[in-house]
Amino acid sequence: MGNDLKLRRWRESDCRMIYDWRISPETMRWCFDQQIFPYDGHECWFAGFLKNSRRFGFILEDDGQPVAQIRFDPAELTGCYRISLAVAPGRSGHGYGSSILHLACQSSEIRRNAALLVAETMLDNLPSQKIFVRNGFIQAGSGESAGFKMLCWLLPVHSFAHPLPIQFFAEPAWMEDIEKILSATGLALAGDATAQVKLFMGAAVSDSDLVSSVVLHLNVNHTTVLDLALRYPGQIELPVEFCNMQTAVAQLAASLSFLQTC
Repeated sequence: MGNDLKLRRWRESDCRMIYDWRISPETMRWCFDQQIFPYDGHECWFAGFLKNSRRFGFILEDDGQPVAQIRFDPAELTGCYRISLAVAPGRSGHGYGSSILHLACQSSEIRRNAALLVAETMLDNLPSQKIFVRNGFIQAGSGESAGFKMLCWLLPVHSFAHPLPIQFFAEPAWMEDIEKILSATGLALAGDATAQVKLFMGAAVSDSDLVSSVVLHLNVNHTTVLDLALRYPGQIELPVEFCNMQTAVAQLAASLSFLQTC
């Protein structure tokens, strides 16, 4: 890795290069979607990506040569973004993955639009896991995608001066995992009856007056699904499925905090 690293946004001329990187065996090995799609389909997707003001793609150049790419797509909830990154074929092992992740996460585009970054890696993808750990991401449980077991990763983009109080109605075993992720991310804290956000999980119920509260319900079974969102301040289309309970709680906390500051 040289001393002339530069981060820039995706541009139209990157279309073929990104496609070639995507279908290379080095990249495909760690993709949840193992399908090799035709180039004309990629062209259409790429054009749509560039026109979408809510999606962000970056290229890392070393001495003018593209060496890695990263993109940020809106995740399940407002203010949360999902990361996908790849190093150019033949360029692994030089620190480019960590460099592009660090620079892109610090970019003005991401700091302005995101409260929480989400990523998933295959269970045996140790190189990517090391990159996320090195850049401060928090491991937030596991899940499954397209038949592959995966680890989930979270990075709060901002530290909120006053973490969001949420009153949880959940089984004690779930609360242990919830409190761990809240402590690690600093996005929210377990509040009491005065909290304006009430999060019900599973079959939990309450006799409290909920008329003026944001009321949320997570159905936690084989999957974690948000199926109720009364007075949620942003746009949302239910149901919303998450990879696991920890990620669901973190995204809800980050999204609500983000929407309060907009």
